[in-house]
Amino acid sequence: MSIFRSLASVAICASVWAVSPATAQVPRPSDIVAAEVLPGWRTEHGTIMAALHLRLARDWITYWRHPGESGIPPRLDLSGSGNLAGARLHWPAPRLFTKAGYLSIGYANELVLPLELTPTSAGMPIDLRAAFSIGVCDDVCIPVDMQFATVLDGRGGPDRAIRSALARQPESGRSAGLSDLRCEVQPAAKGMHLSAHWTIPQRAGQEYILLELPGSAWRVQSLPSQRVGGQLTGQAMLRGKKGQAAGIDRSAIRMTLITPDGTFEHQGCSLTR
Repeated sequence: MSIFRSLASVAICASVWAVSPATAQVPRPSDIVAAEVLPGWRTEHGTIMAALHLRLARDWITYWRHPGESGIPPRLDLSGSGNLAGARLHWPAPRLFTKAGYLSIGYANELVLPLELTPTSAGMPIDLRAAFSIGVCDDVCIPVDMQFATVLDGRGGPDRAIRSALARQPESGRSAGLSDLRCEVQPAAKGMHLSAHWTIPQRAGQEYILLELPGSAWRVQSLPSQRVGGQLTGQAMLRGKKGQAAGIDRSAIRMTLITPDGTFEHQGCSLTR
């Protein structure tokens, strides 16, 4: 059994993009997104492979683990769960969308987000209590808060929707033809400018390299990617928190190339990894 509830407080994210007609009304979250827990199965490693399943209304999108140049990043809180030692999210490969001139990274129609859950006591059920906050966007961008409550015992068989999402994980940069890589960090106003130059064959459609520094003290602002011949450059502005010194570990930079026909990841500023 799963429980879904949209909280009553809903606000327009006017800093991202606004309603086109001045008289347009903000739709209710329940008219835009429906959600459930897919209970999944217990893996050979003793974890439970479940998933959050979101279904979106036509023309609406929600975001990947990072929203891109603009948008609302998702937040998942599992701290209220029982018999849960750890969780790993397996984000399926996303798509690129353009909204009000900004590139966003996410999903249309539906999202199946696999959750690999490790129980504290092996073989025992997990009492899942999840609070999931997302952004859903069309002409307006609306934050939506959801709460899930269910007991997962792992007794089910492999779920086709979850398996499909697990099969759509990002591939390696080398599989896309990445043959050379160079990173640059330069001082900029109130921060640092980070660029990653990929030597890689051009792919059909729009190409975008997202740069992330997971777990660092830097606030990372994504910038447009640029292609010149055989080189594609991803860019970001890094801004430190006031009064806090922060170094840049180039091996910790996570890079993701997102294209219409695939998503490709590389870790660090070296091809030896």
